Amino acid sequence: MSGKPAAFTVALLVAALGCTADKPLPPPATPSRAAGNFTRQADWIDLEGYRQRLAAERGRVVVVNFWATWCEPCREEFPDLIELDRRFRSRGLVFLSVSLDDPADRDTKVRDFLAELRPSFPVFIKSQGDPDPFINAIDLEWSGALPATFIYDRRGRRRHSLVGKQTLASLERHLEPLL
Repeated sequence: MSGKPAAFTVALLVAALGCTADKPLPPPATPSRAAGNFTRQADWIDLEGYRQRLAAERGRVVVVNFWATWCEPCREEFPDLIELDRRFRSRGLVFLSVSLDDPADRDTKVRDFLAELRPSFPVFIKSQGDPDPFINAIDLEWSGALPATFIYDRRGRRRHSLVGKQTLASLERHLEPLL
């Protein structure tokens, strides 16, 4: 793993202390986008499911946000992500969210957080197992620090890797040229 386990451990420790100031299931059916529908929220996702989901969204701009309930900047950023989805959905934006919480927290902390904020976009939780191969497959430069947002163009190419808490304005600036 070329030092990634240690780097990931450090990234998690940094994230737990306040995150950075400024990183085998088939794809689920597209959930209802109606606010408050949580029947498909926090579905499990592994690397293959992630890849399949991105491939299924080709032709649209896709924003994927990685977060955790224990990451305060992630929690602070989440309402802006909901607003971003609301503003750009009609222009072809697909928003996906992946929690890196401990899988044991899915039915408690993760679902409680989602019930409170009521996102209209699909939310997944990374399935059990070593997170390093998952993180490396997303972006070799990403240490695993949270929050992390990756923006893909309509051809499925990653155009932006944003590690750290983003504002609604900064996300809009990255999206506008792609939509």
